[in-house]
Amino acid sequence: MRLNRKNIYEINIWPGFVDILGTLLIVTIFTVLISTITQIYFNDQLQIKRGEISSLDDEIKKLLYELNEVNTEKKKLQKSYKDLLTSFENSEKKNKKLNKEYKKIEELKNKSDYLLKMKIQELEELVNEKGRLLDSLKSKNQNLKQLDTENKKISLEVFELKRDLDKLNKRLTELSKILINSEEEDKKNKVIIKNLGEKLNQALAGKVLELKEYQSVFFRKIKQAIGEREDILVVGDRFIFPSEIFFQSGSDIIQKSGYEKLDKIALSLKEISEQIPNKIDWILRVDGHTDKIPINNEKFNSNWHLSSSRAINIVKFLIKEGIEPHRLVAAGFGENYPIDAGDSDSSLQKNRRIEIKLTTR
Repeated sequence: MRLNRKNIYEINIWPGFVDILGTLLIVTIFTVLISTITQIYFNDQLQIKRGEISSLDDEIKKLLYELNEVNTEKKKLQKSYKDLLTSFENSEKKNKKLNKEYKKIEELKNKSDYLLKMKIQELEELVNEKGRLLDSLKSKNQNLKQLDTENKKISLEVFELKRDLDKLNKRLTELSKILINSEEEDKKNKVIIKNLGEKLNQALAGKVLELKEYQSVFFRKIKQAIGEREDILVVGDRFIFPSEIFFQSGSDIIQKSGYEKLDKIALSLKEISEQIPNKIDWILRVDGHTDKIPINNEKFNSNWHLSSSRAINIVKFLIKEGIEPHRLVAAGFGENYPIDAGDSDSSLQKNRRIEIKLTTR
């Protein structure tokens, strides 16, 4: 049997070609699978971010509503104060008007007294003249009737002057009573305004004193939980934390070490909140501050934006730890309130901070 020389040297490429096609098909399927999984993952992340944005919108609306209520109450107090001030000003005007009338009456009275004296002098002169006329009565009988007539006229004038004087005295008495009543009303208005201011000051001072005791306890608990650290300061009624404890430079994502500190703060706040009476409307205020070096990256276009986002993320964490949202306030101040005006690295580091304050709303 003879072998075909052509078959011996012929190469069969089909098996290799089929292997290559199978490999390409597997790679294509794998690539499509990876793309689908990636799309699903990013869609889930997008839904999560939308939920967070919706939650932030709700919180902002709630804060705006509370701010409107505070402004409404403030306007009511201002209106009440303006009404009292207007009443006081009206009383002052009325008092000035009465004083002017009183002065006019005094002038009229003085003028009437002067006229009366003049008339009395004239009367005395007439009486003297009448005496002289009586002495010469025998020789001047013809003028007797005329003298009697003049005497009656003078008497009538004196009577009218006395009657006018009585009227003026009565009017003066009435105006004096009105003036006295006006002064008493003015004093009452002044006392009301003074008492209102004292009551407002007492109420505000009372709230501050009531909360001050719990502030001290809260600060003491935080100190015990965090420990003595030179970079954590207590200034007045605020805790000042360096931003580096919670965040990396230019970021609003809380670090692991920051979560540990916030856990202790949340635990201390929950303990002290159970002791604070319901009548004290307390809040925990979280303020974000940055240094004065400008920031402009893909996520933040200003230091104000960065500081606000940091404060909001801390508040969101405290809410997750069980702190009621209406007891929390987040605020960002950017570089606008430095505690060190220098340009050194140490000064800039001091200004990059988170301030936490237990206060009233």
